[in-house]
Amino acid sequence: MATALVFHDTFTKHVMSSGHPECPERLQIAMESITSAGLLESGDAELIEATPADLSEIYRVHDRNYITSIRDMSRRGGGFFTLDTSVGRYTYQAALLAAGGGILAVDRVMNGTSKNAFVLCRPPGHHAEHNRAFGFCFINNIAVAARHLLAKGVQRVLIVDYDAHHGNGTQNAFYQDNRVMYVGLHQDGRTLFPGTGFVNEIGTGRGRGFTLNIPMYPGAGRKSYEVAFSDIIEPVAERYKPEFVLVSAGYDCHFGDPLTTLGLTLQDISEIDQRLIEIAEKHAQGRIVMFLEGGYNLDVVRNAARATLQSLMGQRPKLAREVSRESQTCIDVARETTEKLTELVKSVHL
Repeated sequence: MATALVFHDTFTKHVMSSGHPECPERLQIAMESITSAGLLESGDAELIEATPADLSEIYRVHDRNYITSIRDMSRRGGGFFTLDTSVGRYTYQAALLAAGGGILAVDRVMNGTSKNAFVLCRPPGHHAEHNRAFGFCFINNIAVAARHLLAKGVQRVLIVDYDAHHGNGTQNAFYQDNRVMYVGLHQDGRTLFPGTGFVNEIGTGRGRGFTLNIPMYPGAGRKSYEVAFSDIIEPVAERYKPEFVLVSAGYDCHFGDPLTTLGLTLQDISEIDQRLIEIAEKHAQGRIVMFLEGGYNLDVVRNAARATLQSLMGQRPKLAREVSRESQTCIDVARETTEKLTELVKSVHL
């Protein structure tokens, strides 16, 4: 079986405003990198065209009137939800395709048509709330995919979000649900939008303990993320034993991103991808689908997206060596955070 690369040309037609960091060039440059490397000609990956999600799937996550407002605004030629999150002529169509692409991807992996998948889509989704567009996002693609899996009978879904910005929308979609374990690896909300994702946000009701946030100190790099994986993510996966792994891949955790101040290199991001794939192989029969979220340095997106696909294909990406300095404070904060979460996890029946 091959890795599915889910894409649609309409993703590049969604435009918010001139000079906006969440721009069509992000996907154009990623696809150019993938095709020029010959990855789609190797037989280990195949390009799959996204199909629009049925509205019934979207309504599992979002309010009907809210979705109608996106449609109507898009049909009128555009408008604004917030100053940095605006609708264009193709936004509604692209958003339905992005969500539908995620559904298509998880279905292909579940039925054995594809080994795994990378949904190379925009607009991104992890900030989108039940009834609100937020942070460049309109429909929460990964949440729609997770709800689809639950509807198909999957009982344990692990979502790992390593975008530098906390995935507030995804967290809130499953905050009271013990069938989805949400793990957020992001820059500390005291220093970055959306200002959420703290250690004490752990879920409520049946979902208590099934939300885990690992906020990173600005400048955090490889050693801090190593602590997070070794002390929390991998042990939690060992106990939780997910049936399916979904990943919000946000390349704005790279030290060169213009909107954030984390310290990962391309090699570090690729290592995160590989460790998540290993978790899926160990616990979920290799079932993993990755979704593009943020990342606003075009050179980083070019290389990181190609590397993510290569990792899913089973290849070891060749990446330029980069150097990023990480302070001891970053590592100490990561250890303090994981110690707190370790005590929490011990008290929860996963």
